[in-house]
Amino acid sequence: MDSKEIDRIFYRDGYRIASQNLEEGITAAHMKAGIESLQRGFDDLLEAFLRRSASEGKPAECQKGCNWCCYQNVYAVSHEILYISHYIQLNFPAEKRDRLLQKARDKVLLTHNKTLREQSQLKSPCPFLESGSCSIYSVRPMACRIYLSSSVRACKREFDDPSNDKVFPDLFEFPLRSGRMMNQGFVAYLRQVGFQSSELLIEQGYS
Repeated sequence: MDSKEIDRIFYRDGYRIASQNLEEGITAAHMKAGIESLQRGFDDLLEAFLRRSASEGKPAECQKGCNWCCYQNVYAVSHEILYISHYIQLNFPAEKRDRLLQKARDKVLLTHNKTLREQSQLKSPCPFLESGSCSIYSVRPMACRIYLSSSVRACKREFDDPSNDKVFPDLFEFPLRSGRMMNQGFVAYLRQVGFQSSELLIEQGYS
């Protein structure tokens, strides 16, 4: 099976999950169920992949407290941003909500006049990074879920030298491709039924 066929399989998985959960309408409850089903499906897939990678001698080195990747651009799709906002509204006190919103607005001001290349080289913390950890980890967008590295050292090299195009984090390809295609399939169904979906920097969408 070639890579294009594998991509199509995961794309169809994302589309199927959306259609199963949202066929009765794009309500807040149905959307929440659909996103949770998509994330749970990917997380189960990722867990199996990581077990296999570890057994083959190449474990992921990502762990709580390691946050080099939390200083780069993080993109999220409209439905993910709505889901995150709903979670914050329900689970965080007003003071913390205000703080996160201000951090998001501050980062927008920091990046809005910069080119895409300048933005990619700017190492500024995600507004949801607090005390070295993700404050919305359980509802983080797909872009964060698929970003898995086998080398913390490589991640730090990229953080320390962001303008060097020859320095890359040592990311696992399978999570990157499978999660991206599942998300694209999910979005394709949303657009088919009239839900306009856009991809934004997470601080832009949240602010």
